[in-house]
Amino acid sequence: MKHAIILFIAIFFSACSFFTERIVKSLPELSDTATIIEVNNLLSNIRLKNRNLNTFKGIGKITFWQKDTQCITLSIAWIGSAPELIRIAILNISGQPLLSLANDGEWFYFLSHTDNSFYKKRSSSSILEKVIKLPVKPVEMVSFLAGRIPLYEYHTANITRNKKQEYVIVLKKNGNVIQKIYLDENKKNVRKVELFDKKGNFLYSLEIAGLQKINEYHVPVRIIALSDNGNGFKINIHKYWTDVSVNPSMFVLTPQ
Repeated sequence: MKHAIILFIAIFFSACSFFTERIVKSLPELSDTATIIEVNNLLSNIRLKNRNLNTFKGIGKITFWQKDTQCITLSIAWIGSAPELIRIAILNISGQPLLSLANDGEWFYFLSHTDNSFYKKRSSSSILEKVIKLPVKPVEMVSFLAGRIPLYEYHTANITRNKKQEYVIVLKKNGNVIQKIYLDENKKNVRKVELFDKKGNFLYSLEIAGLQKINEYHVPVRIIALSDNGNGFKINIHKYWTDVSVNPSMFVLTPQ
């Protein structure tokens, strides 16, 4: 069981650094002139949300599962630095590190504190997608934990209301939906985001279940990610610190 947990978590957080190139540096023009002002304003507000929150750390509980597999819940601690540096520790019942994972933008690291097994390789997107079909990247994890929504390159944007009367921003590229952003009833906060591949195939959704104000920022209380095949994870955030001091060495792991 221990080896199954270790393998699952190691695969779960491995991902690629090239994904940062997809994040929009500036918003492109929209093609729908009827909604251009509203959608541009909404997307600008999303893009500016917590934009000055560059470093943070937190503790909480993580539950992750695969289809037809029993859920696993463990304590978790993390520290992040925008855009994609992150270190995560999975803790045992006494609060001691069980597993540590890190991404320094170039390498992915995995260290088991129980048997000192160590893993290091160039960041790669293929492992996560092939094994559990939930392609959450480090840059996305950093954004979500920082209370931000990554916006990706698109050609057209529109805002609609679905059958549940929810406001949904739909971004398309080359005619295919690449991202859906669900807003609350006041259109002020993002409630959920759905990501798609370049062909319009659904990748996963991430729900932001509540916000809390920490200093000048509004950060999540809980995030829940789910793929269409039943794989997913949930992080309940218990404590959160903003604008923490970081050093690049924090995101590098070495054998004990």
